[in-house]
Amino acid sequence: MAINGSKKAAMLLMTLDPASASQLLSVVKPETATEIATEMAYLNGSGQEEADAASHDVIKEFCTLLQGESDWGLGFVKQMLDSAMGEDRSAKAFQEVKHRLTYRDPFAPIRSAGLEEVFAAIDGEPPQVVAVVLAELPAKESGQLLQMMDDDQRNAAIAGMAGATNISIDAKVRVAGVIHGRLSRMREGGEGASKGKEQQLRKVSVLLRGLPFDQRTQMVANIREQDQETGDLVMKLMVMWEDIPIIGERALQEAMRSADLRKLALAMHNAETPVTDRIKMNMSESARNMLYEESLLITSPKPKQIDEARELILSDLRELNEAGMLEFEGEE
Repeated sequence: MAINGSKKAAMLLMTLDPASASQLLSVVKPETATEIATEMAYLNGSGQEEADAASHDVIKEFCTLLQGESDWGLGFVKQMLDSAMGEDRSAKAFQEVKHRLTYRDPFAPIRSAGLEEVFAAIDGEPPQVVAVVLAELPAKESGQLLQMMDDDQRNAAIAGMAGATNISIDAKVRVAGVIHGRLSRMREGGEGASKGKEQQLRKVSVLLRGLPFDQRTQMVANIREQDQETGDLVMKLMVMWEDIPIIGERALQEAMRSADLRKLALAMHNAETPVTDRIKMNMSESARNMLYEESLLITSPKPKQIDEARELILSDLRELNEAGMLEFEGEE
C-alpha cells in the first residue's frame, strides 16, 4: 500500500524528540504542519500497518506512558506544534488535529482502554449503542466483552450488531463521544484507575519483552529514569503466571530445579491445564512424584496463599528475564 507524503513525514518525526521534530516542522506551511500532526496522532493512537509493527507499537505505548495522555498520545504532538508555531498559532492547528482525528476514527481512544473499563462504560447503555461499540472493536475484544455479559445483554447486543449497517460517521462520533465521556468520568473518579493502568502497562511489557535485550534494557532504563516504580512494574508484568506455557524450556527447567516443591504445589492448585502441563513436562520424574505427594497434602488453600506461592515462583523467572535469560516461544 502506498504511503502519502504526510504519513511518511509523520513516521519520521515520531522517531525524534519533540525539539528536533519541531525544528523540522517549523519550515513547512501551517496547513501542511496540521496534516502531518494529524498523521502523527493517528499513528500514535491506532497503530497502522504501514509502520513497522513491533517498533511502532513500542513507540506508541512508550509515548502514552511518558506523556500521560489517555487519548491518542497527543502530548508529543501539542508540544511539537507549540515549539514549531508558537502557542498562539498552534492552538488553532491543535484543535483542527483533534477535530480531524474524531471524524477519522472516533473509537480509537476507546480501543486503547482496558476491557474492564470498556465493559463498565457500556454497561446500562441501550443495545444499539453497545452494538456500535462492539462493531468498532477488534473481533477478539468484542468476543471477550460478549462473554462478560449476561444472556439478555449478549442476545440484545448480537441482534443490534446484526442490524447495525450503514451507520453514518456522525452517529458513530456521537456514540463514541458518549462512551468516551463515561470512560473519562470513571478515570477522574478513580474507578478502575489502578486496574486500567496495570492493563496498559502489561501491553507495554509484552511489547518490550519482544525486543532485542539491549534495546529493551535501554527503554526500561528510560522509563525508570522517569518513574522508578512504573519501570519496576513494567519489568514485573513481563512475566505473569499465564505466560508460563510460552516460556522457553531451558529457563523453565532451571527455575523448576530451584523451586520449593511445597510452594510449587500450592501455586499449581486449580491452575489452568496448559500451565500445569508446561511445568510438569520441564521437571524430572522424581521431582514430579514429589510434587504429586505435596499436592495431596493441600486441602482448601486460601486464594491469597495461592497468589503468594505463584509470586514466589514468578520471582525466579523474573530474575532470569531481567538478566536476559528468558525466552518466550512464538514471540520475535
